[in-house]
Amino acid sequence: MPDEPLFFVHGWATDSWTWNEAAKGYGKRAVMVDLPGHGGPGRWDEPSLKPAVLEIKERLKTIGRGKAVGVGWSLGSMALVASLSELKDSFRALVLVGATPCFVEKEDFPWGQPKALVKRMIMDMKKDPGAALERFYCLNFTDEEKKTKAAASMVERYAFPGPISCEGDVPGCFPSFKYDEITKALEALYMTDLREELKAIDIPVLLVHGEEDAVCPMGAAEYMGSRIRNARLEVFGKAGHAPHVTEPELFQRTVNDFLATL
Repeated sequence: MPDEPLFFVHGWATDSWTWNEAAKGYGKRAVMVDLPGHGGPGRWDEPSLKPAVLEIKERLKTIGRGKAVGVGWSLGSMALVASLSELKDSFRALVLVGATPCFVEKEDFPWGQPKALVKRMIMDMKKDPGAALERFYCLNFTDEEKKTKAAASMVERYAFPGPISCEGDVPGCFPSFKYDEITKALEALYMTDLREELKAIDIPVLLVHGEEDAVCPMGAAEYMGSRIRNARLEVFGKAGHAPHVTEPELFQRTVNDFLATL
């Protein structure tokens, strides 16, 4: 298996913590990205993916080890796809988890969230982010997954007001969330449609998707798999939107099998 760096980009309203179990064993190969507003540097100050792409670009500069394999979850997957037009030569392959090219449904794309629902969520984030996020985090898991320690740990970590910041290397202290910027990121999800960009992807892509994903329905992954020329879809039959969190060992085996083919 090649020893290229693995470049992990998390999903909306989370941070790189979500990769902790799935990335075990990769050691220094694992490069963790925290997006703007989600504990990372910079600001998510516009309703587009540009702030995320900029952070990806800046972090890639620090690697200095040749091409990377981008590993993105949900929003992180969209950010990686959006970055390819500018950073195509930086990636050898992509692993896209719980991915979609378009978060909201369209007349010709029924595998998104209803526009009215996402608009309402944006409004709720501005009024009461705690309540809005509590509903969202539960959507990441199936009823069976909600009974697991992995799901409970994730919900507990991101419970409002989310990870806290503090001075120095103190256990239990994490980068703080900026909920106004996280709301901008949600607006970016509402505005973004990457379906045309899929045709230009010419590197190997592994799509990992939970069959019972309620955030980005299974049809979105099948759509991507049919339009990316060198894509492979692996479905986790009992998983929801976060298969790397609830089934980290299976996820890592699946990724390692994919890396062995590069």
